Amino acid sequence: MTEVLILILLGLAGYFLYKALRKKKPKAEALPQRTDLANLTIKDAIRGDNIILSGAGQSYEDLSFTVDRLNRYESDGEQWFELSGLGAGKRVFLEWSEDDELEITLQRQGGLHLEAIGVTEEDLAQMDEERSRSRFIEYQGKRWNYRESAEAGYFKDDGPEGEGFYYWKFDCDELQLFIEKYEGDPFEVGISEKISPGRVRIFRA
Repeated sequence: MTEVLILILLGLAGYFLYKALRKKKPKAEALPQRTDLANLTIKDAIRGDNIILSGAGQSYEDLSFTVDRLNRYESDGEQWFELSGLGAGKRVFLEWSEDDELEITLQRQGGLHLEAIGVTEEDLAQMDEERSRSRFIEYQGKRWNYRESAEAGYFKDDGPEGEGFYYWKFDCDELQLFIEKYEGDPFEVGISEKISPGRVRIFRA
């Protein structure tokens, strides 16, 4: 009887040892991903980063600036970002968005008014109502084709509280003419140039 009891106890001990060995080891906690500082893209840019735009200066020299503002925009579920800083003696505005592909634009001209481009508020209201790609405006001897118009939100410093405004965009080859209207402010008009991602380099201090 004693021998049988010993065999049972040994069997139970072996069973529990087997079960213990089969227990899965706890998963190691996932380590935070480290940013590859040698291959930063515009999507990684933060305040304090230095941005160099190849051949984007007035005489096709490189244009560089340090980001001191990073703002977010949203419209119809889409968002885009604006990086800004002082470069070549003036404020530089660089925007990026990503839908099917990464699109980057550099503001080339700002501070214009509707009268300067020969457009009225009534013209804009009609374009917004029609939303037709056949509509266009003529400015600087170029034809600027209607691209889109919509209400959007502006979030300063990528903060949680935004300010609403309305915008219109027109394309002419690699250039983009934009019109913005914030409540209580006059219309703002500017021109941006599309920049290929390969011309943008990011350096972190």
